Amino acid sequence: MPDSQLIRFDRFMENALYGPRGYYTSQRPILGARGDFTTTPKLTTALAARLAAWIIEAWKRQGQKLSVIELGPGDGTLARDIRKHLGFLNRRKLDYHLVEISPHLCERQKNALQGKGHWHLTLEEALRTVDYQALIISNEFFDAFPVRIFRETGEELFLDHERRENWQVSNALPDSNLFESPPQRFEVSESIQEFYRDQLSQWTRGEMLAIDYGGDAEEIYHRRPLGTLRAYFQHQRLPPPEAYQNAGHQDLTFDIHFPDLIRWGNQIGLETKSLITQAEFLGTDDTEGAGGAFKVLHQIRKP
Repeated sequence: MPDSQLIRFDRFMENALYGPRGYYTSQRPILGARGDFTTTPKLTTALAARLAAWIIEAWKRQGQKLSVIELGPGDGTLARDIRKHLGFLNRRKLDYHLVEISPHLCERQKNALQGKGHWHLTLEEALRTVDYQALIISNEFFDAFPVRIFRETGEELFLDHERRENWQVSNALPDSNLFESPPQRFEVSESIQEFYRDQLSQWTRGEMLAIDYGGDAEEIYHRRPLGTLRAYFQHQRLPPPEAYQNAGHQDLTFDIHFPDLIRWGNQIGLETKSLITQAEFLGTDDTEGAGGAFKVLHQIRKP
């Protein structure tokens, strides 16, 4: 089949999630009992309580109450519970911004927060509003970015018009240390690197917490010959190639390779303070479940 009839996987994924009929740009419910997945804040308020405490700690470290920007706020549950746990006095001085592209989720967030927030389509827009100084938080945000998929031979995944896999030699590899000792099959999100380079690079002061499912190469690719990409469709987890079949009607996600986020942060002058498990962040013993699988990356921008 001619190459012109193939689509590189990251472009397929971007269109499936964010295209005109994409999963996140549609009006269909995507969270909760009627949706395809449930995120951590929907299951527990412990994370919101800890994030509220972290915001107060960061305000003290920064010497002022910086605005808070949440990336990909889901249905607004996390933001609502953070506000609750901040307490009355801190809540009065809270300047909370939400970055969301889904019209359906924006409405749910506004209902959850009773309109108490500021909404933006991009981080760049939010940063401009707060004079580029802010605390930035995210929970399961980066795992919704498109990924390029490779195998250890250096070939890259393309799909044909029937969504069958086709592997091609790639002459332009993205920037990732995964290529130094490549797993059998792995993902690299060039779009996350672009997000760091094009949007986070404009951030001039503050601290960022990124919470996501992932780890280093050994943690996320051990005994996973098909890599970490999967789809969630009506609460079912679908691996490749089934993951390609319901484009626009399902979530597509992958495990975050955190060494890449640290690397890309370093390239724009961010300092990485810590990378710990969610269990360590929460101060719990849940190291076998989500508390161990989720990681919390703390990066800062010094003025």
